[in-house]
Amino acid sequence: MVEIIPRPVSKLPFSQNILFYFSALLIFLVVLGYFILDFYLISGAERKLQELDEALARTKTEEQVMLEKELSGYEKKIKNFSALLGRHVFFSRTFNFFEENTHPDAWFSSFSLNPGKGQVGLSGETDNFVTLHQQVRILKENPSVKGVNLTNIAIGKEGRINFDIGLTLDPGLLK
Repeated sequence: MVEIIPRPVSKLPFSQNILFYFSALLIFLVVLGYFILDFYLISGAERKLQELDEALARTKTEEQVMLEKELSGYEKKIKNFSALLGRHVFFSRTFNFFEENTHPDAWFSSFSLNPGKGQVGLSGETDNFVTLHQQVRILKENPSVKGVNLTNIAIGKEGRINFDIGLTLDPGLLK
């Protein structure tokens, strides 16, 4: 059914109108208050911090400034030294390595080291082939040795076995 006579629009109660406008005003004031307090509090705190930094800078004596410069110089030297120490190669660790990994009946007469490649050349003597085999096996079983190359085996004076060994060491052994 279609109504021909329009109905009048019902009006909201006065209390709802007042509540709506009061709520809108309250939200507006809260947002406005947030931005005002944010601006004043943050800028005020930043100004206060800047003033305190300036006051602190004024209270420093020349001696304190000189000590700070000196300390920053030492700090830079320590950082540089740490970087150099990290790249330093400790050749003496190879001697400890061979002291721990040399057969009691074998001895080495010459030693050459290429630290960049981690290669070591050794010349030595043993009493017999069994001792030589045991020495090579000791070196091969060590996790710091990446490769063993036995070359130039010969029987020398007094029946001793002369030999040359080429080793490839783990670069971490020298660091």
